[in-house]
Amino acid sequence: MKITIVAVGKLRDKSLKALCDDYRSRLGHHVQVKSRDVRKARGSTTKAVMIEEAENLRAATPEGAVTVALTEEGKQLSSVEVAQKMDRWMVEGRKDVVFYIGGAHGLAPQLKREAHQRWSLSKMTFPHDMARMLLWEQLYRAMTIIRGEPYHK
Repeated sequence: MKITIVAVGKLRDKSLKALCDDYRSRLGHHVQVKSRDVRKARGSTTKAVMIEEAENLRAATPEGAVTVALTEEGKQLSSVEVAQKMDRWMVEGRKDVVFYIGGAHGLAPQLKREAHQRWSLSKMTFPHDMARMLLWEQLYRAMTIIRGEPYHK
């Protein structure tokens, strides 16, 4: 299985980038991982920006991938529940799982509806760079739960 986080814009904070790289590297010992940045849109309206960014996110998604939209109205999962989802995808032989992180205006409503699942990291709002780091950490944690490793205590 390959896990890809596709996010709008570049990760700019060097300390968060280092953490993302660390967790992505750790997770990469268990499954294939990839991080893709797509271009921020510069439309004249919020709706136009969200539509263009959704097109950019879709274009970065392999055909047949399981898609998960990170959105504030998504389902909040425990680390164990994330592990159960990942384990199920591996047992089902899913080739690609893609997580979407939107830009400053969030994800377009149509993209959220199209996603196979919608998850929320928290009821709190986080900067997009921090959301990436939290997601990589939770995916790594989920894999250690699946493998029975001591990281998750």
